[in-house]
Amino acid sequence: MNLRAVVIDDEELGRAHLCKMLRDAEVDVVAEGENGIDALNLSESHNPDIVFLDIQMPDMTGMQAAAALENFDRPPRVAFVTGYSEYAIGAFELHAFDYLIKPVAPERLEKTLDRTRKSMEAGKEPSIQDSSPTDAHAIAPLSRLPIRTDYSIKLLRFEEIDYAVSRDKKVYVRASGTEHRTYYSLLQLEGLLPPAEFMRLHLSALVRLSCIESVNFLGNHTYSITLSGGTVLPVGRTFYPALQARLGI
Repeated sequence: MNLRAVVIDDEELGRAHLCKMLRDAEVDVVAEGENGIDALNLSESHNPDIVFLDIQMPDMTGMQAAAALENFDRPPRVAFVTGYSEYAIGAFELHAFDYLIKPVAPERLEKTLDRTRKSMEAGKEPSIQDSSPTDAHAIAPLSRLPIRTDYSIKLLRFEEIDYAVSRDKKVYVRASGTEHRTYYSLLQLEGLLPPAEFMRLHLSALVRLSCIESVNFLGNHTYSITLSGGTVLPVGRTFYPALQARLGI
């Protein structure tokens, strides 16, 4: 079985060395990049079986990229490749398929490739479930959020975001009056967005408190909120007491 791989490393020599090792092992290296944004872009474009991902990279770390890759419609397996063994626990909390220490020995790489082939032959797919709260906090804080556009991935500043909603198994954030698809789950966003500014109001909604224009009483202990711009979102019954406390009502 010919594997399709994407290699991400901001060190050009290390990236080239790993690509050569993979090609020598008859792996089809479909793309290579130098940062976490490349990892998302190239994985979406090329649909690889496995992504070899460095951890320490500018703009978006490998850990942050891996958390986003978990929420792809068809998530690739992720093998971290790094010189820092202390990241291993956090890597496996993010459901990493494997963890390789630089410099990678050919025999160690072959074990990873063999595991990948066996996993694919058995029809096993990487987990797509929501990360646990532990996983969310294992991700280093972001300053900007990667979002999908028609032809690229852009980084959205947190201060631009009004809300995040889950819809049809996908998560969208609204910024500047427009909704954008994001790679992160709602639970992961809850751990990433500033807690002093955002609040979970429903299983499907996370809202910036300063955007709330009114709280609507719908009867039978049900509520909704209206945001600046006119968007109406539901408020879960179990979340309403916390909302009262945060808004002083």
